[in-house]
Amino acid sequence: MHTARNVPNRRTMRSTLAHGAARLAVLALLGTPLLAQPPAHEPDDAFAKGAWHRELGGHVAIETWNYNISHETMYGGSVGLSYGLGKGVALVLSAPLYFIEQRTPDAWLLGFTWGARWRVLERKRLSLFLEGEVGVSRAEHNAPPNGTRFNYLALGSVGLTTRLRRGAHLLAGVKLVHVSNNGLAGRARNPDIEAVGPRIAVLTRF
Repeated sequence: MHTARNVPNRRTMRSTLAHGAARLAVLALLGTPLLAQPPAHEPDDAFAKGAWHRELGGHVAIETWNYNISHETMYGGSVGLSYGLGKGVALVLSAPLYFIEQRTPDAWLLGFTWGARWRVLERKRLSLFLEGEVGVSRAEHNAPPNGTRFNYLALGSVGLTTRLRRGAHLLAGVKLVHVSNNGLAGRARNPDIEAVGPRIAVLTRF
C-alpha cells in the first residue's frame, strides 16, 4: 500500500509533468524560428519525404490488463525526431521519460525507442496514422514491483495529425505502452505493464 507521505509527491509529479507539457507545447507553437519553416516550394506535410521534424509530447496511460498483482499508472513526456521516408511513412526516434505510480516505491523510467509512423488516410488538413515503436528502458527502481530496472518497451499508437501553421503540426491520439524484461531475470520476475491512454505532441520542422 502507498503511504500518506507518497500522496503529495505524486500530486507534485503529476502537476509538474502537466505544466511542463503545456509549456513545451506553447514554446513549440510560438517560439519556432522562421528558419525552421519549410521553403514555400516544398510541401508542408508531417510526412513529407526528406523532412525532419522535432517532436515534443506528453502521454498518460492507465494499466488496463496485467499478469501481476499491482496496478500502475504512467505519466510521461518525450522528445524525439521524425524523418519522412516518402509515401506517407516517417521514421520516428524518441526518448520518453515516465513517472510510474505503482506500489511503493514509485519510479522514474527513461527509455529510447525507434519505429515508424504510417499515414493510412488523408483528408484535407487531417491525416489518420498508425505508429509502432520498440526500445529499451532503465528505471530507478524495479518496474513494476518484483520486476527489474531494465526493461524492453513496445508502443503502438493510432491518431490524427493536423496542420497548425506553416512548419508546425499537432499530433493527437491513443497510445499503448508495454513494459517487460522478457524473462531475463527468470519467469518469476517478469511482470509487465500494459497501459493505454491519450497522447499529444507538437511537430515542428527544422
